[in-house]
Amino acid sequence: MNGRKARAKSRELRERNERLLAAVRAAVPERLRTTAEGYEVWRRGPATIVVPVVPLHYPEPIQSALTAYRMAALTHDCPQCALEVKVTGAGAVLYRHEVHCPADPDRLAALAAEHGIVMKRKV
Repeated sequence: MNGRKARAKSRELRERNERLLAAVRAAVPERLRTTAEGYEVWRRGPATIVVPVVPLHYPEPIQSALTAYRMAALTHDCPQCALEVKVTGAGAVLYRHEVHCPADPDRLAALAAEHGIVMKRKV
């Protein structure tokens, strides 16, 4: 593939991803179901979003971080940081929290571990 074709393909992919992200942002989140494993499945436009349920018996810092994580995934706006949202070439929506944000999956897992709670990341 020559340079011109590669640039055109890259531009088409970027434009498709921007349209996909715009469609997701324009849609209202709709809860579909709760799984037996403790997750909720939501639809927002063409996207399917899976987020953990916030257990009421968890300590307040973990509940707060999980709530921020859920809000970020469902609204593309994190109450704790300036969230970066982008779409991969495969069409997956990625959320990147700032390093200090408790809603960042790695920070959330570390916070849970401090309280003796094991959190699994659903991929």
